[in-house]
Amino acid sequence: MLRLITRSLALASLLGCSSSTPVPAPVYDTCAVVEECVETATLCEGLAVDFGGFTYSNAICTLECEGEGALSPDCPRAWVGRAGSCYPSSIAGGIDDTLVCFEPCDLDSDCLWTFRCLGGQDLCGDTTLCPIEDGEAICVPGPT
Repeated sequence: MLRLITRSLALASLLGCSSSTPVPAPVYDTCAVVEECVETATLCEGLAVDFGGFTYSNAICTLECEGEGALSPDCPRAWVGRAGSCYPSSIAGGIDDTLVCFEPCDLDSDCLWTFRCLGGQDLCGDTTLCPIEDGEAICVPGPT
């Protein structure tokens, strides 16, 4: 019984239920300036995605990466439990081809509010030239 109580308290503490310690913000949170991001994020990357005839803009806390592709060892884990994806910022309307970490997703609900989950077909059109692998998707600004 004591073991069960100890585990329950530990779980509650991890979830931020009973402690005055704040739950840390995710690396892939929205931002206006990099100072709003967690320490491990080194960029507040502005993105602008054209989708459905509209342009959706926002910025995310992120960092540069080298291992291009899904599940990059350079990118921190996202809320979905997988490592982030490393792609050129320009894939989501960033200003250049700097490789940055994006939050991976399976569904729109995996992304922050005002973001949506899009794959290579939606972001690139021509998937033969798209760096996003088949079956993979990332969170980008979009309609809610």
